[in-house]
Order: sequence, then structure tokens, then C-alpha cells
Amino acid sequence: MDDDVATRTVGRWLHLWIGFASAEGLFGRTEDLVLRGVKRSHRVSTGIKLLLVGSLLSGLGSLLLPGSVGAQSGLVITGSEGVPVLSYRLDFRGIRGRLDRYRLTIPPQNVAVAEVQINGDRNFDARIDPENVRLEVEGNPVDLEAVYWNEEFRSLEVVARQPIAAGQEMQLILSNLRNPESAGIYRLEARVRGTEPNPLFRNVGNWLITIDDPERIGF
Repeated sequence: MDDDVATRTVGRWLHLWIGFASAEGLFGRTEDLVLRGVKRSHRVSTGIKLLLVGSLLSGLGSLLLPGSVGAQSGLVITGSEGVPVLSYRLDFRGIRGRLDRYRLTIPPQNVAVAEVQINGDRNFDARIDPENVRLEVEGNPVDLEAVYWNEEFRSLEVVARQPIAAGQEMQLILSNLRNPESAGIYRLEARVRGTEPNPLFRNVGNWLITIDDPERIGF
């Protein structure tokens, strides 16, 4: 791989990764500085250039993933602990401070599920309406025993009236939800509780929710 190819590789990876970040100013300047340095320094070996890319991506990952990266595409991303990123959809484009509907997918589990729990990160200041929470299994609504929303701890608990059989995809639908006030990327942790004696919550994965500014998308 010659220097020109290495430089182009740097650019492609930076554009791909920085595309996940909503804070364009910070990461845009970082990208520009790195690329200019690589282009000007012909004395730097190809291996060092690629090492620089790896170090930068690793650093950006530690900044983005723990706090709050969108998983609406089919791209598979994992956080620092190797936790799967789950798919989701926002019906009304995820505009900060506006009403929306979240469709959060939970993959099939190998145990029957009695309860689903969502834990938001500390910056997730969305307002959830527990009266407008629905759980579906393979597209069919499930009767709920109770829905609890703890605004202080950003925790939502959804208890099914009857256990959901193993091996079925679930979708949690949150309507009449007001998005966080700030644009950014927010992590929601998904956990489920089984039906075995003395069951414990088990981590299923994370939804990484992207919230946008209306000015950015011309809304």
C-alpha cells in the first residue's frame, strides 16, 4: 500500500466514523487536522499512518459509545464491553424537544420473558408517557400487567400479563414521547427478566438513539 492509498484509507475511515457523531464542529476539526498532517508528511511510513487511524478511531469510540451512535441502519456496532447494538426506528425523525414515537426491537431470547426494562443514560432527559407504552410480539400486541416510569433514574419497566415465549422477536413502542432537549446520541440499555425461580435481569443490548437539530436536517 503506497502513501496515496494510505491517505485515502485514512479519509474514508474518518468520514465513516465521524458521520456517527452529532458534534460536527469538534470531530470535523479533528478530522481536518489529522488529514492535513498525513498529507504533508511524506516521511511518515504507511504503517504509522494506519496506526494513527486505529488510535483515533479507538479514542473516538470511547468518547461516543459510553455516553450516548445511531443503530437505525443495519450496521452492527458494539460498545466497549462488546454489548450488541439493537435496531430501532423513530417515526418522527428524532427532532430534539419534539414529540416522537420510538420502536425499539428486542431480538428473540432463549428464555420466556416476563418483563422488559429500559435504562437510559444520565443525559437522556426525554419524557416518556407510561400510558402510551405498547409491547408487541411478532407484530401482535401483548396485554400488559403494569408499566412503571422512573423519571429520576431514567428507567422504564414493562411487565407482561402472561410470559412471552422464548424465540420470538419483541418490539417496545413508546408513543407520545418527547425527545431530549439537546441533539446528540443517547444510549438506552435493554434488559429482560425471565420466568425461572429467583430470576435476574439479563442485559440484551443497547439502543443508540440519534437526536437531531431541526436546523441540521432542514426541518
